[in-house]
Amino acid sequence: MVKTVGSSFWKMVVRPDQDGWRVWELVQHECFVECKEAQGVVAFGAVHVAGKVVRDPDRVLRVGEEVRIYWPWTGVRRFYELDAARILYQDAWLLAYNKEAGIPTQPTPSDAYNNVFEAAKRFLAHQGGSPSYVGLHHRLDRETSGVLVMSVSRKANKALGCAFAEHRVEKIYLAWVFGVPDWGTKTVRVDIGRESGRYVARADRPGKCAETFFAVIFRGSGQSLVQAVPITGRTHQIRLHLAHEGFPIVGDRRYGGPQAAAAASRLLLHAWKIKLFHPVTGCELNLTAPPPNDWLLPPDPAIAG
Repeated sequence: MVKTVGSSFWKMVVRPDQDGWRVWELVQHECFVECKEAQGVVAFGAVHVAGKVVRDPDRVLRVGEEVRIYWPWTGVRRFYELDAARILYQDAWLLAYNKEAGIPTQPTPSDAYNNVFEAAKRFLAHQGGSPSYVGLHHRLDRETSGVLVMSVSRKANKALGCAFAEHRVEKIYLAWVFGVPDWGTKTVRVDIGRESGRYVARADRPGKCAETFFAVIFRGSGQSLVQAVPITGRTHQIRLHLAHEGFPIVGDRRYGGPQAAAAASRLLLHAWKIKLFHPVTGCELNLTAPPPNDWLLPPDPAIAG
């Protein structure tokens, strides 16, 4: 057994003497846990074999296979289901949902249950009584709330995917930022790349082209409410462009620095509106997710603006 302990997973290669072990037996042996807990971790989707999630605890292992255990430090509790009251639009082809902050859009390596994608499949299966299809063509960060559009029919999937890929879907976000811009509107064109495993916005070196339009909606004494329209769709684009301009989003621990980390319990970025043409009917859809109830006022009550 070759074992590597990383910051987020254990990686090991099955030895000849472990050939034929069941997955849960390996988890029990390596993590020093009881049989029931080991089986629960596997069923939760936190164990990957040969690069794929394995949910069957009795799946037989073979020598040389790589096993990764993404230990779910918060436990294997299945707590998240879709809230019907947050559905913004639903028909036979599409489902639009007002995603809560703090919930991943799709499965994470340590949790294949508590996310919008899997919850949507369970929700639709409950409605129709059979396994359901869900297609994702855009994603929101875990801490970002707001409109998320999914295809729920293969008939709509390709056209919806093309609409997002060809930037024919208009997305409008709201963000509370530190600072008070001296401009009313601004278009930021700064490439986005990766350095040391992190995304960065860099004007001095080429990366992937990224463009965002910003407009200031409200100015406070130290924070402002900004509307953001991403023209391209790079990972963390709005967050990176605002930080690059000197106005990091409140609560952005990754790109906002220590001041932002201490100022809010979550990232104050909200996917407010999406406009697109229905991939099957061709009708124009204007979808709006009201910001959370505690989100409309400045994060700092002392700011009167």
